[in-house]
Amino acid sequence: MAIFNKPIKEAKVSQSYVGRTNASKQHGILGMLHNPYVFLTCLFASLGCMMYGYDQGVMGSILVMQNFEAHFPSLTGSTIQGWLVSALELGAWFGALFNGYLADRISRKYSMLVAVVIFTLGTGLQAGAQNPAMLFAGRVVGGIGIGMFSMVIPLYQAEIAPPELRGSLVSLQQLSITIGTCISFWLDYGMHFVGGSDCLPAGLPNNGYLPDGTFDWNAAHKTTCLGEKTISWRLPLALQLIPAWILFFGMFFLPFSPRWLMMKHRDEECVASLSKLRRLSPEDPLLRAEYLEIKAAVLFDEETEAEYKSENKFGAWRALFSANMFKRLNIGCWIMIFQQFTGINAVLYYAPQIFQTFGFTSVTTDLLATGVTGIFQIVFTLPAVFFLDKFGRKSFLITGAIGMCICHLIVAAVDGSFENSWATHRSAGWASIAFIWLFAVNFAYSWGPVAWVLTQEIFPNSMRSRGVSIVASTNWMFNFIIGLTTRDMLASMKYGTYIFFAAFCAGGGLFVWLLVPETKDKTLEELDVYFGADADGIAVKDRERMRAIEQRLGLTALQYPEDSNRVQGEKTVEHAESE
Repeated sequence: MAIFNKPIKEAKVSQSYVGRTNASKQHGILGMLHNPYVFLTCLFASLGCMMYGYDQGVMGSILVMQNFEAHFPSLTGSTIQGWLVSALELGAWFGALFNGYLADRISRKYSMLVAVVIFTLGTGLQAGAQNPAMLFAGRVVGGIGIGMFSMVIPLYQAEIAPPELRGSLVSLQQLSITIGTCISFWLDYGMHFVGGSDCLPAGLPNNGYLPDGTFDWNAAHKTTCLGEKTISWRLPLALQLIPAWILFFGMFFLPFSPRWLMMKHRDEECVASLSKLRRLSPEDPLLRAEYLEIKAAVLFDEETEAEYKSENKFGAWRALFSANMFKRLNIGCWIMIFQQFTGINAVLYYAPQIFQTFGFTSVTTDLLATGVTGIFQIVFTLPAVFFLDKFGRKSFLITGAIGMCICHLIVAAVDGSFENSWATHRSAGWASIAFIWLFAVNFAYSWGPVAWVLTQEIFPNSMRSRGVSIVASTNWMFNFIIGLTTRDMLASMKYGTYIFFAAFCAGGGLFVWLLVPETKDKTLEELDVYFGADADGIAVKDRERMRAIEQRLGLTALQYPEDSNRVQGEKTVEHAESE
């Protein structure tokens, strides 16, 4: 941890004119209702994250359907199922990394459209799979699209949101993830009954069950299921195309990111986009101030990047590994590592299988308990949407980490005590399920939404797309590890699996407490200062460069509250510069 040196000094009062002015405005749901256009824009963009959540939840329940097992008997082992589930994450890792370049090149908006097309191809392969190879290929290709969504949607939301609502608006993507997961859980549960909840293979005695009560999928593969239908799992895989194409056509009507437009020196379009998003006149002093703060940050990043490129052709990427930027990159990556090792995706991917380890052998019961998990996640993501910008990022993350750690330890204790006698201790099994639900609740309001909010805030404008792509790909790489290993961990470590996750929950809470600064009410441009160090700790050359840019743009007149009446001169300053 030496790379972090010491906790980053936090500024209690925003030094940005826009940040100070907006900090007094309404937060949470009231703030969003007073900014309906930006709220609805962020909400609509979250459709892409709904597909992210849907794809996370849909496969785990399908794996226990007898019709699916009869079609793909070679995919019933714990290791191969781990590879099938985690193939999505492997594709998503690449998609998130690749989209860092694409989102800068063609815009955040158009990169979402590319993601929809790739996702459609992957979904088609999965829904129409006739053999395991098609299924694996569909998981990887679809994963590329999902990874692109996971990188660009919270980035787009963060860049169009006003600072006082940024946490709540970016949290909408996590709310959409939980809605997508819940829909997939309950759709799988309902489709499980199409034609009957059992395969009923034609011509096999005892409806295909062996004397020990297990289903003989190898024998069933050679026959036709007279009960549960193929549509039981093909339709849930295909239905995710509906929100994908709603997003595709709707994105044509949404604005470009003002920060991306400024990166492309499309100043007039930047002002027009800001005006639309903030519902303010292009001549409004506050809007002109925000425009100039964005411009100052872009000019600073361009001049700094040009200096790096003059030294090395890979200077733009090399800049991410300079001392100042590397600190931010490490914070982002470690947040995502801790998020994945809370164990949440072990639950989302394998909830039915986990509930089976508590002594519940009925597929219907397991799918029902899984669906309840999804409902809890939706309900308890709402506190982050409503209150994140009021109470701050750190308080949510630390509280959630403590809650998840306690839940894991209790499940480990119950599982370790009754793992060999669940049949005679059914109430203990339900207690374990209850604490799995409570674990999901603690994740839903904390590490689910807040990790994505925080990692959008730590990079400067020119580095944000590249930095977020690395952070998002880190999330997917460790997501891949969880998807691949969870089944085998449960089989070999048993209750030790929950102790393992509890240790990471505790570690994540300590990491946030000691090393992560609070970002509430800070503008994205201002966070260049707060995540690098305090104003006196930035390299002299960088400080002088930013001061010179601010003087050129007239921003020095807006550095203190008593100077706010001079903001009216911004238009004159900008006009004089353009001439």
